[in-house]
Amino acid sequence: MSAKDTKSNKESSLRKELKDYQNKTFQLYIKEGAKPPRDIIHQKMHVDDFLRRVKEDKQPIQKIITYMKRIPKVVRDPNTGKAEKKDFLEVHSELRGYDWKNNLLRVTDYYDGWHYEPELHTTTKGRDDVTGDLIFDKQHQGNTKVYDIELTDKNRKDVISSIINAATGSFTDEIIFYYEVPDSIKGGAHRDGSYSYSEFINSSPEEMENLTWSKPPILHASKDKKSYMG
Repeated sequence: MSAKDTKSNKESSLRKELKDYQNKTFQLYIKEGAKPPRDIIHQKMHVDDFLRRVKEDKQPIQKIITYMKRIPKVVRDPNTGKAEKKDFLEVHSELRGYDWKNNLLRVTDYYDGWHYEPELHTTTKGRDDVTGDLIFDKQHQGNTKVYDIELTDKNRKDVISSIINAATGSFTDEIIFYYEVPDSIKGGAHRDGSYSYSEFINSSPEEMENLTWSKPPILHASKDKKSYMG
């Protein structure tokens, strides 16, 4: 395979990914006849407009990762009720490309690692006059954010490094690595963005928490210039 063919395949693969942005969210909401959250609708509009205008023959589309965030979540088995703490990954990127006039195009908010699911409340509206079956009415009550990229001690390094390597124009020293530190007896919940790449890919959730509480409070916000509780 020639270098030109390899380049073309990579560009086509990225374009397909962008076309399918948050497709899982939209399919779930269409199925239930519910309206997707406004933030996802707006983000999808920006991505679609970018794809309509970008010309890859001017310059390949760049997907530049700005931050990665590890998020600990307590997940309860719906059958047994057993609780388990899991580690998930969220990725925020910026898209860059050029239109036919060589004007720079940007999408500043592009997310990987989660989708929305509609929260539905079901009520009964009486019975069918012919069959006697209950008539159910589903009402859209809210939205649940569901994380898709689970990290484990075995896959964490490979998953994170493969995502970075696949994102054109991304370098580890330009990415902010966050951890959503949960509330505990050591202190309140907050987002810490002072981890190194090595700490981010090699540390267990418990080690991430221990690292954050071993640092002076000022370091919790020093890397991204945000407030301590931001």
